[in-house]
Amino acid sequence: MAMIMDTRIPDSEPRSVKILSVCTDPISWAAMTPLAADPKRMQRERIVTFARQHPASQAFDIMRTKLLKDARNGHWRTIGVTAPTAGCGKATVAANLAVSLARHDQLRVGLIDLDLRHPRIAQIFGREGPYTTQQFLRGQCLMEDFLMRLGDNLAIGASTDSVICPAELLHGPGAAHMLERMREELGADLILYNLPPLLESDDCLGLLPLMETSLLVVGAEFSTIPDIDVSERELQTATRLLGVVLNKCRYDADQNSNFQA
Repeated sequence: MAMIMDTRIPDSEPRSVKILSVCTDPISWAAMTPLAADPKRMQRERIVTFARQHPASQAFDIMRTKLLKDARNGHWRTIGVTAPTAGCGKATVAANLAVSLARHDQLRVGLIDLDLRHPRIAQIFGREGPYTTQQFLRGQCLMEDFLMRLGDNLAIGASTDSVICPAELLHGPGAAHMLERMREELGADLILYNLPPLLESDDCLGLLPLMETSLLVVGAEFSTIPDIDVSERELQTATRLLGVVLNKCRYDADQNSNFQA
């Protein structure tokens, strides 16, 4: 797998996001249920930044450094990761990037799965908890009961339960309020959101105004040029597009492995 990050940041300032009134007391990271990562699962799910033995892990570390620089310069904390269509590997990219970021001991990182039709983050990390993402977005559970902690500084919010028609939930004021509460109370330096695909429904479009920045993941020999062009225009209109990640490329390595997210 090869990854290319083209940092095309518009000259204009980030669009303002309406801030809802929230409690500003940070939640306790110690209160989150610890999540033990299984190395075999991480390898099977292609989380190369966990063991850092695959050449692709270096690409994620490079992306991490670029994102941290842009975050400090732009004073932003939230980033939505999306793709033109399903199958580009955006959840795997988001998970790898989150693990890479969390290797900085002084950083607190959040990874939240908002692709409710096809949730993947819980499966990747083997997350099993009493509450679903839908319940969290409806305010039916405490934030620290929904989030699980990988290590000391990576909070993961995800569940395996899918929602058939999630647009009304994702676009409603309740979900926006809960996401803003998370941004304010989690105390994370960066929060990554695995967003729905852009072109398959309107699920993602209603979430983009809540994102300060975005990444577009495209699949090599998978995503079409017209789909990429349309997706870039949508993201540049609704948020700040940091760059494009080229996924599903092949590495020529001694082990002759083919990493595809």
